[in-house]
Amino acid sequence: MVVISGRDFRANQTKYIKIAHHGEDVVISSRAGNVKLTPISRDDMVVNRNEITPELAAEIEKARQEYREGKCITLKTHEDIDKWFESL
Repeated sequence: MVVISGRDFRANQTKYIKIAHHGEDVVISSRAGNVKLTPISRDDMVVNRNEITPELAAEIEKARQEYREGKCITLKTHEDIDKWFESL
């Protein structure tokens, strides 16, 4: 187990992430408490690919195609977003 300070982690993030990916426990110690770096797999992602139904996959692909064809709107500011929501 490697125990490091938050300052050390910020200065050497890549080093400690590689250590964690190789199976070593990396604990970052700070006044707010200790945390452990834990590598995640593709199955741990926010949206698990195994949970996407064929119907949802088709809708996602349709949206990607529309985006590639420029059939979308671009909202760059909070005001743009507010106006778009108000238009619904």
